[in-house]
Amino acid sequence: MSTRIFVKNLPKDATQDKLVSHIKKSCPSANVTDCQLKYTRDGIFRRFAFVGFNTHAEAEQAQAKLNGTFMKTTKILVDLAADIGDASVRAWSKYSPHNQAKAGKEAKSLEETKPARKGFVVKMKGLSGFYNEKSIRDFFKPIKLTGIRIPKSAQKKPMGVAFVEFPSTKEMEQGMGRNKNFINGKKIFLKKSADAVQPTAKPVSPAPWELKAKASSAQEVESISESGRLFVRNLWFGVTEEDLQELFGKFGPLAEVTLPVDPLTKKVKGFAHVVYVFPEHALKAFTDLDYKSLHGRLLHILPGRETSGDDAGSDEKSSYKKQKAAHQKANSASSYNWNTLFLGANAVADAMAKKYNTDKSDILDDESKGSIGVRMALGETQIVSETRQFLVSNGVALDSFSQAAGERSKTAILVKNLPAGVEGDELREIFSKHGTVNRVLMPPSGITAIVEYLEPSEARKGFMKLNFSKFRSIPLYLEWAPMGVFIKPAQAKQTSDSTSEPKGVKEELKKEEEGASDVETEEKSGEEKNETDVKEEHNSDEDEEAEEEPEDNTTIFVKNLNFDTTNENLTKHFEKFGNLHSATVAKKKDAKRPGELLSMGYGFVQFMKKADAKEALKHLQNSVLDDHNLELKMSNRTTPQVKGRRKQGETKQTSTKILVRNIPFEANRREIEELFKVFGELKFVRLPKKLGGTGPHRGFAFVDFLTKQDAKRAFNALCHSTHLYGRRLVLEWAEAEESLEELRKKTAKHFPDEGPRKKVSKTSLKNDLDS
Repeated sequence: MSTRIFVKNLPKDATQDKLVSHIKKSCPSANVTDCQLKYTRDGIFRRFAFVGFNTHAEAEQAQAKLNGTFMKTTKILVDLAADIGDASVRAWSKYSPHNQAKAGKEAKSLEETKPARKGFVVKMKGLSGFYNEKSIRDFFKPIKLTGIRIPKSAQKKPMGVAFVEFPSTKEMEQGMGRNKNFINGKKIFLKKSADAVQPTAKPVSPAPWELKAKASSAQEVESISESGRLFVRNLWFGVTEEDLQELFGKFGPLAEVTLPVDPLTKKVKGFAHVVYVFPEHALKAFTDLDYKSLHGRLLHILPGRETSGDDAGSDEKSSYKKQKAAHQKANSASSYNWNTLFLGANAVADAMAKKYNTDKSDILDDESKGSIGVRMALGETQIVSETRQFLVSNGVALDSFSQAAGERSKTAILVKNLPAGVEGDELREIFSKHGTVNRVLMPPSGITAIVEYLEPSEARKGFMKLNFSKFRSIPLYLEWAPMGVFIKPAQAKQTSDSTSEPKGVKEELKKEEEGASDVETEEKSGEEKNETDVKEEHNSDEDEEAEEEPEDNTTIFVKNLNFDTTNENLTKHFEKFGNLHSATVAKKKDAKRPGELLSMGYGFVQFMKKADAKEALKHLQNSVLDDHNLELKMSNRTTPQVKGRRKQGETKQTSTKILVRNIPFEANRREIEELFKVFGELKFVRLPKKLGGTGPHRGFAFVDFLTKQDAKRAFNALCHSTHLYGRRLVLEWAEAEESLEELRKKTAKHFPDEGPRKKVSKTSLKNDLDS
């Protein structure tokens, strides 16, 4: 759909300002993005113009209101502009390179002046009056002729010219001796056709830009097919990256969209870089979108150039560390490198020493009581918990961090691996060198932070420049924050000690406080613990009732519904037999009435309990609803919502037992017990070993608590980012009766082998071999 209009029959003294002013009078709300008056090479105004608008609706409105209006005393004509290369558009102007009148004349002259046949030909000029082949033969008699051609005009009249062909050079020379003789009293002039210039029509010369396009098209196609990069210019200054992603994303997945912004005015510079994952998609976009309109402007697309890194060309001479740093920068945007709440072990030790007012050497003392690895893991857990609480109190949605494959923000950056004690102002100063920083959130520990830029292009520049760069002799680890990381955008410059709680923060704080407050203290009084347990058991029962899911085989398929039956009527008809989960009439889009839905004559009713569904099927079969007899049968249909609920239900707490994976082989049972007993009393800790009970453990363990509340507290505290000897612990809820043998059976189901093989006696094996 075009966003440009074509305005013709303009006054001779029209200007851009006058035309835009005339448009604004009729369409005051229209946003004019482009206005081009057309001139000849000599500067003569051609009395037409192209005007661009932000949307297609604005262009249609302008065309309807402006067409036939008067600009001074001249009536202007307005139409929607066609795309360049549109086959339906006919060249009409004398300035057009494909003028049809001119092309028709040249084609006609070409037909009239066909060249003579090749051979010994002589051209006769000066013929007049009546003449034909006989009079020409009499003129050359007795010289032998092999052919005579007399051209005629469109009116079938002789043109006073004739072509005579001789059998050899000798006869042609004899014929040339008749030059300046007379026919019908008129002098005849003879000339050899080899010396004469045959009048042929000049081919239609292509436009200069067409010649340039033909010369460079092969190079452009080759460049785009190799790099997958496009350089897009002539953009509207109000365009956004989302607009470009929507337009270019139709042709394939995009790797990057860069829209440079002027650092002073904060406005788009008018060009962009688009990079595709697959180069063939870039070639398709180049073919289809070049000279197409976007927000009223014609896009001009060229092959993009790949930016060379700082170490480009010096790989052979650079050291291994430089090569590694260059490789890390090149892959800095890869999501597989990201660990959201990464904390350096050295920074954790510094933060713990500062908090407890002790020396770092005391924390790392291997002769003291307890394991160093467990001590560092608990310290990291405490810092992560405090960081999460701080982020929630400052308007950060922590649920967004749980979506590993979700969309990432374009302005918010997670800054990790910071040394302990870093101030927010110091971090703001570093990131402000690459653009305007909107806000910096620095938790009390100062080990990780969130930096938000105002412009995506500046955020991308800061990300690429500072990722893996040295800060206080330690490399910075940067990661794009998840989309929607902030509950609401910042209104002004924010400081790290902000105490305001936006809407939705209190709910997040309640979730975080469940597992955060018990990391420091290892013991509680018996009464307080029992009271807390009773309250949490009551709350957990309420949560389970609220999140109750329907049983299997509870959906009824309802046929022969009246097309006027609504979801409410269907619900009232079935709810008398039990608690309903849903009652839905199947609908489709109405082709005759766009935007409305049309009933398909059937629906689905799902009960919470299987017994209620059977009872409704028994009593409501052939019942009447809205003058239609209903036909019912049980449905095996599994909706996407049910699948989603089951997937979420797999992570719910079902017992007091936790399955801990990714345990380092250096850890032992005592250290696992020491790590988890901080959160409550344990029944047992089991660390399975390989077959035979000898050698190292298998890398996972079962930890069983006495109460569900203690297990939930430990799970919430340790599941985010707790590392033991450098390996992140992965926690899952284990089934109540799940054992090592059951785990083996679960694993065996994923293999094509038909279960464990039975033991075969030596005698039976021998008999099988003999047979």
